[in-house]
Amino acid sequence: MKRFIAASIGFILLCSFSFSGFSKDFKFGCINFLEVFNEYKKTKDYDEMLSKKQEEKEKQIKDQGAAIEKMQSKLSLLKDKDKEKEQQKILDAEKELKKLYLQSRADLKKERDEKMKEIFDDIEKVIKEYSKKNGFDLILHRTALLYADQNTDVTAEILKAVNDSYKK
Repeated sequence: MKRFIAASIGFILLCSFSFSGFSKDFKFGCINFLEVFNEYKKTKDYDEMLSKKQEEKEKQIKDQGAAIEKMQSKLSLLKDKDKEKEQQKILDAEKELKKLYLQSRADLKKERDEKMKEIFDDIEKVIKEYSKKNGFDLILHRTALLYADQNTDVTAEILKAVNDSYKK
């Protein structure tokens, strides 16, 4: 909160002392980053890929769970001597199932985080290139603004540039 107040005061001072002097040459725009992120083809492709991987892991976990249930159903038919061995097998299988579940969640989360960072980096790179190419001094996130004229919104152009730069 202190940083926000300090930044606001600094911005006000900057505006009051020199905004009129450089406003003629100052060009800024705003984007809806979330819209660009969600509509980016790479985001959709990665979502689909991660969804398939998650379904595969869930199927594998479900299959192992079914195998454990099958082992448990046969348990009552065994003799006491064999029951202990089978119970140990069931416990080991349950541990493996839990381990598989936790590992698959961790792997998917890690891969998702890596993909999200890659997407953010792609979008940031395109924004920088677009800004330089079109002479923008500043591009702000639309949600950080209370008001901005529609003419300053460059979301559609950024989204087009991001999707044009994406190669599967």
